[in-house]
Amino acid sequence: MKSVCICGSFGFYEEMVELRNALQARGVRCEWPRPGPRRAPQAMTADDARDAIMQHLERMDRAECVFIFNKGGYLGNSVVMEIGYAYARRKPIYVFAPIHDPFLRPLVNAVTSIEELLQLVHP
Repeated sequence: MKSVCICGSFGFYEEMVELRNALQARGVRCEWPRPGPRRAPQAMTADDARDAIMQHLERMDRAECVFIFNKGGYLGNSVVMEIGYAYARRKPIYVFAPIHDPFLRPLVNAVTSIEELLQLVHP
């Protein structure tokens, strides 16, 4: 695999950018996150939010796999949606921490450390 879309709570945004940088340094294409200014979801109109979601789903479509950065096992509503979408699109789904929800757990391919992810997606 040579491309990944990192998904997770905006609370972990800076850590996800660090992971993105580490992946890119090894030649892996990252569809998300993208560094730079971002709008707070609370400041978006309904149309803006819908457009942002659709753009993110398109990024997920371009990636070969999805990595869920669920530090501490945290899954917000958006991340749950992303897992369902990735599964429906038949994308391999890797998570940072175990998922305890019995309905979501079977959708995940593996719990994967950052080091293991680097090995999985290294070109």
